[in-house]
Amino acid sequence: MGYSSGILRERVTIKNKTGSAAFGDKTSYEEVATVWANVTWKKGQKSLNEGALDSVDTVLIRMRWNNIVTRDSLLLHNGTTYQIQSFHADYHENTIQITATEIV
Repeated sequence: MGYSSGILRERVTIKNKTGSAAFGDKTSYEEVATVWANVTWKKGQKSLNEGALDSVDTVLIRMRWNNIVTRDSLLLHNGTTYQIQSFHADYHENTIQITATEIV
């Protein structure tokens, strides 16, 4: 069934690991694709209003199914990088739904 093109209005860049890093080395990522997606702000404003210093944004990202994005991918949207917290992909429905948290 998939998501209609009307809700997929934002661009999300997918970054995947370039290779296996040795223990203690920094993992490097490369941009592999940019896809159309729906990005919905999930939470963070409440803790921001309360003055929490560790407040980060959590977003819900919906996109059509692809075999590029994985649980280890980073997602870039509007200059902010997000790490995937939950990942649900359904090939038959042609959907991917991701909950991601901002990396600070």
